[in-house]
Amino acid sequence: MSEGTNRTKTTGEMLDLCRAVTEISPMPIIGVEDPAHRISYVNRAFCLLVGRGEEELLGMDFGEIPFVGEQCALSLDRVYRTGHAEILTLGERSGKYPLCSYVMWPVLSVERSSAGIIVQVIEETSVHQVAIAMNEALMLGMIRQQELAEAADALNAQLQAEIVARKVAEEALIRSEKLAAVGRMSAVIAHEINNPLAAVMGLLYLAINAEGIPDVVRRYLESADAELTRAAHITRQTLGFYHEMAAPVTFPFVTLVDSVLDLLRSKVNSRQANLDVQCETGLEITAVHGELRQVLSNLLANSLDALSQKGRITIRASAARHSSDGSARVRITVSDNGKGSEPAALAQIFEPFFTTKGTTGNGLGLWVTKQIIEKHCGEIRLRSSTSGKHQGTSFSITLPKGGI
Repeated sequence: MSEGTNRTKTTGEMLDLCRAVTEISPMPIIGVEDPAHRISYVNRAFCLLVGRGEEELLGMDFGEIPFVGEQCALSLDRVYRTGHAEILTLGERSGKYPLCSYVMWPVLSVERSSAGIIVQVIEETSVHQVAIAMNEALMLGMIRQQELAEAADALNAQLQAEIVARKVAEEALIRSEKLAAVGRMSAVIAHEINNPLAAVMGLLYLAINAEGIPDVVRRYLESADAELTRAAHITRQTLGFYHEMAAPVTFPFVTLVDSVLDLLRSKVNSRQANLDVQCETGLEITAVHGELRQVLSNLLANSLDALSQKGRITIRASAARHSSDGSARVRITVSDNGKGSEPAALAQIFEPFFTTKGTTGNGLGLWVTKQIIEKHCGEIRLRSSTSGKHQGTSFSITLPKGGI
């Protein structure tokens, strides 16, 4: 038998042996027959790895497999040339295929020459890929932690807002209950004083019209009658019997100021307050006279309470225009150089039952004032300081000149 025949026989025996050993192996294994790197055998695991059938792979150049690079061909040549096994690990992935190591060992003939090469393919995960995977996991964990923290902050903010809203609602309910109680009490008081008030007004009427009354006494009686008429107006409003029967009227504003000053003259004198009244000549306003008088009385009384001896109060009234629509307005300012109010108090100054006067105040004056101003479609603002050049308080009111 010739040498070529013996080599062919040996090669065939080698391939049979490879098939017997590797067919059931879970590791991808191929046989490369000659220096041309033609594939002479593939097991089922290798077919699954590359996604091709055995018939398609047999006879193919091993270098044509997508994830087999030039380094594999060089390693195969060295194994053929030296007869020594090699292990090769490629440095990076190849497309959709995994990172692989290649274990190559020669199959030697009887003459100890290379009759073929067995290549076992081992799927691996590189250190780089492990680092990337760990980094991605850490990043995902940080993102989830941030999301959870933001969600917790949002829930906490929502909870705080609900707590604040509930507290505000509770405070509003308490104020409403207080106002309701005051309303019921006021109605009872108004009912009780309405009849004797009417009797006193009747007696004043008789006294005013009696013969032989000195003029100065008659003027005092008329002033008392005017104040009692205003008191009767307030009691009728309190009882709900009045129902806005007092219609707005047009009157010179200076007359309103004079009547309020006459009412508070004794308090002004006891404080030795310096009054500066600056009313624009001929200024008229249309409003409910008694209600606007109550507003001016409340503001002037508050200024007097805030003053030290010989303090200063300035009352100004002038025509103005609305900043947005240009409609005719009347601006009224009541300023003093008293002790002023702290910023914390200013935020609640128009709330019912809030007072800075301790036991001497009931906390309703400025609240009623604001209600009347808003009823007349007006606005009220204030500025206050407890120290410095501008110490004191200034209330500024703007009202429609033509009435409600």
